[in-house]
Amino acid sequence: MEIIPAIAILDGENVALYKGNLEQRETYNKSPLETARLYERQGAKKLYVADINGKNEKKFVQRDVVKKILDAVGIPVILEAGFSTAEEIQQALDLGVYQVVLRSPPLPFAKEIMEKIGPEKILVQLYSRRSELIENHHVKKNADDFTDVVDYAEKLVPLGVRYVMYKDLQSEGTLIHPNYDELDRLYLTTGKSLKIYASGGIAEMKHIILLKKIGTAGAIINKAFQERKLSIAEAQEVAGGA
Repeated sequence: MEIIPAIAILDGENVALYKGNLEQRETYNKSPLETARLYERQGAKKLYVADINGKNEKKFVQRDVVKKILDAVGIPVILEAGFSTAEEIQQALDLGVYQVVLRSPPLPFAKEIMEKIGPEKILVQLYSRRSELIENHHVKKNADDFTDVVDYAEKLVPLGVRYVMYKDLQSEGTLIHPNYDELDRLYLTTGKSLKIYASGGIAEMKHIILLKKIGTAGAIINKAFQERKLSIAEAQEVAGGA
């Protein structure tokens, strides 16, 4: 199981959001660049970087900050930045990004990206509140429409998606615990086809132990590392490596 430290960048600052709310955020003294270097020194094998401005504007905004991180570290960087076109995704990959994150993309767009970019370079974020997807294009309009996170994940499999990240907005930034129930449901339904990463609420060793028992492929952790609730080395030891 992988342990992947996350850095969220808002207006160039290093932040952690509480339940996705920009008004309820912690801002940390160390810059995103300093934090990336620190995590690499502490033994991180990968980094997850979220361009919060980009997520909100549906495009890659903080290119300069991300490029400095890419130039400064020698480990793979996964980037979330509100990507909405294949061209923009390819530009990020050409910049040196290891994987690009798509937040609950519409299925036709996911299919297009699988065909043009390929599954190894894409991590699909299941952006949810508990069991419900919360992107606008997944609003339930008809009785047969799906909004359930597991229903959506099942529809990604035949498109060629291999990597997904379950992000529970109810748990994000709370340091209480991840949503084990939904992760377990996801794994039981799609675990043979998808590698499932967990994000939100992870703050203790017991959380990592339980995630590993469920079968998650990795844990993506921001606030607990920023506030030293966990150490990367100890978390990796408990997780037992990739």
